[in-house]
Amino acid sequence: MKKILLIILCLSSYSLGFSWEKFYSVSGGCEILFPNKPHHIKQVVPLKESNSFLNYDVYLSFLDEKNSVCMMIVANFPNKIDISKQKDSLEGFLNGILNHKEEKKLIFANYCEFNKLQALEFLIENQDRYFKGKAFVLGDKLYLISMEYDINLNLDESFEKYANSFIFK
Repeated sequence: MKKILLIILCLSSYSLGFSWEKFYSVSGGCEILFPNKPHHIKQVVPLKESNSFLNYDVYLSFLDEKNSVCMMIVANFPNKIDISKQKDSLEGFLNGILNHKEEKKLIFANYCEFNKLQALEFLIENQDRYFKGKAFVLGDKLYLISMEYDINLNLDESFEKYANSFIFK
């Protein structure tokens, strides 16, 4: 009986009746609304060519019981990303997502302005799931605001609310 109550309690916290919560990322110097308190994963990746490290902060929050996930990644590079190379950095990032493991289908990718910065917005299909996101660069950081969800769901409005809540602090 205790197990059933625990499962019901966990699932109820991920229901569509969530309330968006402000979250402040110290590493990203930004604020964003998540459907509930996000889980934080920190990764450090060695960069062989420069003998330095890339620090990733990943924030994940479930939107509903269908495993729809809001995610924000802040990748902190060892050096500032040259403005003239920002498009190349964004395209390289998207190609890295597309070429990682299983086959994915790019539905669209467009450059746009986001918070007065050049951004790359995209939609990827992978095994009956969509991965929708906006990636942009500021200084030595690459940001990704994204959502992953089942193809049969229409979460465009939720994604826009989530992405548009992002502000630098």
